[in-house]
Amino acid sequence: MYIPKLNPQHVITFYWIAKEGGFGAASEKLFVTQSAVTQQMRALEDHFGVKLFRIKKQRACLTRAGERFFNYAEEFVHQLLTMENLLDAFRMRTLCIGIASALMIYLMGILDTFKELHPSVQVSVHEGPSRILLEGLLDFKHDICFTGILSNFDNQLYGFRIPQVEKMVFVASPEFPLSTYIDVTWEELAHQHIIVPLEGSYSREVVLSHFRRRGFEPVIGAELDNIECLKELVRQKKGIALMFYPNVKKDIAAKKLRIIKVTDCDIRLGIDVRVRRELILSPLVEDFVKLIKARFNCEIQELPTTTVSEQ
Repeated sequence: MYIPKLNPQHVITFYWIAKEGGFGAASEKLFVTQSAVTQQMRALEDHFGVKLFRIKKQRACLTRAGERFFNYAEEFVHQLLTMENLLDAFRMRTLCIGIASALMIYLMGILDTFKELHPSVQVSVHEGPSRILLEGLLDFKHDICFTGILSNFDNQLYGFRIPQVEKMVFVASPEFPLSTYIDVTWEELAHQHIIVPLEGSYSREVVLSHFRRRGFEPVIGAELDNIECLKELVRQKKGIALMFYPNVKKDIAAKKLRIIKVTDCDIRLGIDVRVRRELILSPLVEDFVKLIKARFNCEIQELPTTTVSEQ
C-alpha cells in the first residue's frame, strides 16, 4: 500500500491560514508561533514545488492551486474532527442537555430513567430559549437539545421531530377581566398586556405570529423565560400568557389560573430533538434518544440528514 508523503499537520496549518486569511491569525488559532506556521507552509510548498499562497496587502490569498487544495483540506479537517468525536464518544462520562424551559416537565421522567441506566454519568441540564440553545449546540456547549421547531437550523443540525405534542392555552388570573368571558376574540386579546418568553423562544415566535397573521400587534407587558416567574406575573394580573398546558394544569385545577377561551385558537406545540449534523452520536446520546422516543406515544418524524438551504 502506498504511504502518503503529505504531512497531516501541514494540511491543518494550510487550512487555518486559508480560513483565517493570514499567517498570524492561523498561529493564534493553532497556538503556535507565526514563524512555525511560515516554516510549515514553506516546507509544504517546497516539497511539492507548488505555490499555494500569495501575499496581497498583508493578507494570504490562495493561488489557483491553493483554491483546489483547500477543498480537500477542508474535508480532511472535518474528517479528523469526526474521528476525534468517535473516540471521545466511547470514553464520554458526561451528558450535557439543552432544553427549552417550557419542556422541562417532559424531561424529568426521562432523566430519572437515564440515571438509573447510567448511574456513573454526570448529567447537566441547561434551560433557555430554543434559538439560544441551538446556537450553543453548534458551539459544542451541549450534546443534544430538546427545543421548539426552528427550521432555520436545518442545514447545520439534524435529529427528529415530535409533532403537536400538547395544546398551548392562554391563561390569566381568575380575577382578570377577560377571564369571565365565554369567548374572547384576537382583537380583544391584542388590547391586553401579553407576557411572553425572551427573544429566541419558540413559543414567543408562535404567539406573536398568530397575532400578526390576523393583523394585530400585541402589547408586550413583560418578557422572561422562567416558567414560575411567568405564571406569578399572570397570577398578579399583570397580563395574559400563552403557555404549554402541562405547565399550568395544576394551577388551573387549583383555580390559581384560568384558561382564556379564544376564538379560532388551536395552537399545539411540536418538539425538535437536535444534535450536530457532522458528529457521530455517542452511546450515551443514543441511549438518551431511545428514551425520548419511548416516552412519546406518537409518530416520530426523522429530520433530513442532507444539507438544505437555511430558511
